[in-house]
Amino acid sequence: GGCLQLLLLNGYKFKSLKRIRSHSVQEILDNEYSEIRVDTRIKTGVKNRNNRPDIFILDKKKNKITLIEVAITSQDSLQIVETEKLRKYDLLANELGLIYKCSVEIIPYVMTWDGIVTKYHKSHLKRPEIPMNVEAYIQSIVLKKTRASMGVIMRSEMHEEPTLL
Repeated sequence: GGCLQLLLLNGYKFKSLKRIRSHSVQEILDNEYSEIRVDTRIKTGVKNRNNRPDIFILDKKKNKITLIEVAITSQDSLQIVETEKLRKYDLLANELGLIYKCSVEIIPYVMTWDGIVTKYHKSHLKRPEIPMNVEAYIQSIVLKKTRASMGVIMRSEMHEEPTLL
């Protein structure tokens, strides 16, 4: 998906800082309108393990932060996982609100294996403050997470101890 990303970056004139860790791409995209961080630890003054949302968007014009967390789960635990994700980033959201003095919203992007998404986030992603290219990031994170969890299933079927990278 390299060319898609380039295309998107050109459209947004972002300075892209890439750091690749094992199987995850950390990115910070920054321009005058917004700052987007993908899979990056967000530092606040408070000790908090849950400080690395999949996508962090700071809309500088609207002074609003959106945290997007992607999860793939089974149909029957969609709602549960959605609620978990909202709770997981509660503390981070509060801290960010204090630091940036702006409103913070958490969007859990939860979908099932066969691509059924909750009604909740469909309405969210159509909103104007979510830049176009975020959709592409979500897609790539979904793919990565699907592959990762498929890998776990495959390994457990082969009765191997999963190796942690």
